[in-house]
Amino acid sequence: MSILDQVRKNKFKEGLSSFNPVETLGILLANLAIKEKDVLTRRFGLGHPKRHTLEEIGQSYGITRERVRQIENLSIKKLKELRDLKDDIKEAENLVVQLLEQYGGVMEETFFLENVLNYMITHPDAENSLMFLAEHIFSDNINKVYQDKEFNNLWKLGSSDVDFLKLVITEMVNIVEKNGEPVKLEDLMEQFKSSEFYITNKDRIMSLTTMLEATEDDINKILESYLRASRKIKQDIFDNWGLISWGIVKPKKINDKIYLTLKRGGRPMHFTEIASEINTNAFDGKIAYAPTVHNELILDPKYVLVGRGIYALSEWGYKPGNVADVIEEILNLEGPLTKDQIIDKVLERRNVKRSTVYLSLMNSDKIKKNDKSRYFIAKEPVAEAVAEQAVEAVAQAEV
Repeated sequence: MSILDQVRKNKFKEGLSSFNPVETLGILLANLAIKEKDVLTRRFGLGHPKRHTLEEIGQSYGITRERVRQIENLSIKKLKELRDLKDDIKEAENLVVQLLEQYGGVMEETFFLENVLNYMITHPDAENSLMFLAEHIFSDNINKVYQDKEFNNLWKLGSSDVDFLKLVITEMVNIVEKNGEPVKLEDLMEQFKSSEFYITNKDRIMSLTTMLEATEDDINKILESYLRASRKIKQDIFDNWGLISWGIVKPKKINDKIYLTLKRGGRPMHFTEIASEINTNAFDGKIAYAPTVHNELILDPKYVLVGRGIYALSEWGYKPGNVADVIEEILNLEGPLTKDQIIDKVLERRNVKRSTVYLSLMNSDKIKKNDKSRYFIAKEPVAEAVAEQAVEAVAQAEV
């Protein structure tokens, strides 16, 4: 990065940290009549806990909805005419332009707000004030693009090429689709930069940044911003990127929510805890009931019962069966083991008491203890008899 680029970035951050959209807007609103100011602040939630409808404001003044709309439009027009006379407005607009330029001229609305508001002192009215300034007061070079089938709500510079934005997003979506599962952002970026599309369009992508010497971080910021713009792809709860149509990215079915909750928890959980976690995460606002969750856990083999009402994911290495089955599996894999070794290994797979493991060990007809106090799987008598008969038959045949 050049020294000039670093100076520009530092000045930009300093500017954002000192930018107060509430005060900036207040400078403009002070030029309005009392009724004009009241209509705007109530309509756009500026200093009010909620936005008021045209009808609500009209009733308080005894005027029609249409008359309220006229006051709103005329007041905004008056503020726009004052814009060029206020240095605070010019500086604020310039900061927003610089921010959009750093991200390739396009930013998803939530991402845009985060990048502005994170630098500022927290104020409950800052977001609404910033949105009002950007949408109604700043110049036409800053435009809001409303959500449609392809894009989320966006903020863009007038010169931004939306068609190229679509091409970049399509390539990244194709990469995720080929992976077949959500992918980390850094891996997605690496694969994208290895694609034929990127190699062909590298100069065009590099030109999106205003830096004199664009770094990898500068390019990554633009690509991430473009990625967030798309409605076809989003981050899952692990911050990996996947197709929005995938249940593990945007879960709708209760089974998907159960899986993600266990995956996120990284440990076995009781079915009531799983239901509680689903409701806390509020995937889609629908309430998850414990009996419904329990039914899903019982019926799906990817969940394994490891204790009373406690379930784990089979992909963690857990297998179905009671404690006795687990002991047999362990001994078949490991060979003879001591009592403590068996108990420790069972507790890695099941959430039960040590005494429960010991009782299962003692009550099994298949498990015996050798002279070294180690337990093993005894051969079944029937199997031994069959083996002896086979040996005898072979011996007679040889004679």
